[in-house]
Amino acid sequence: MEYRAMAAKDMTERALQEKVIRLARSLGWLVYHTHDSRRSVKGFPDLVLVHPKRGLLWRELKTMKGRLSAEQVEWLTELEAAGQDAAVWRPDQWVSDEIAKELGL
Repeated sequence: MEYRAMAAKDMTERALQEKVIRLARSLGWLVYHTHDSRRSVKGFPDLVLVHPKRGLLWRELKTMKGRLSAEQVEWLTELEAAGQDAAVWRPDQWVSDEIAKELGL
């Protein structure tokens, strides 16, 4: 368990994103990520994942210490209020296989 905690603590957001995208695509998900968000609406979630049987997921990715901006909180809150599956994924959820389970592995 110690190794998993260390792996989560040291994982960057980019590394988490690459792992999530690779797994999601291998499981049949369509994945959208805005590669250059400088001209996009602030706070829009990092990933939009679509699966014909599992539905639609809106996910913000953060490191273990990463904090959500006010705009990110607003987007996630409004998406949830609209009945969408919107949440934050962090590295500890990757190493515990929680993300893999949500994606259907």
